[in-house]
Amino acid sequence: MRRYCLVLFVGLFCGWTPAQEVKHAPTVDQCRADQRLWLDKVEDTSSANALPSFRVLDGWSHEMLDCQSVDPENHNLYFNVLGEIEAVMETRLGHFLDRHGLYGKFIEEDEAGKR
Repeated sequence: MRRYCLVLFVGLFCGWTPAQEVKHAPTVDQCRADQRLWLDKVEDTSSANALPSFRVLDGWSHEMLDCQSVDPENHNLYFNVLGEIEAVMETRLGHFLDRHGLYGKFIEEDEAGKR
C-alpha cells in the first residue's frame, strides 16, 4: 500500500511543472542515445548518489515519454527507462517523507479524504 501511495504522489508531483520555454521533440538519434545512457546510470546501484537532481530526473522522464511517440519502434525501451527513473524518484521521495516524518501525516490525511 505504501508503494502505491508513493507512486501516486510522485505521479501527481511530476505532473506539475512551472512554466518553461517551448521545447521541441527530441530526435530519434537523441532518444536512442539518451535511453542507453540513462538506463545505465539508473541501473548502476553503486553510484546512486551520483545521479542528478530530482528535477533533472523529472526532465529525463518527460523526454522518455516524448520518445515513445518519436520512436514508436522502441516504445518498450523508453517505457522501461521511464519506469526505472520513476523508481529512483519514488525512492527519493519516500526517503524525504521518512526523514521529515511526513509519511504518517500523508496517510492520515489521505484516509480522511484529503486528496
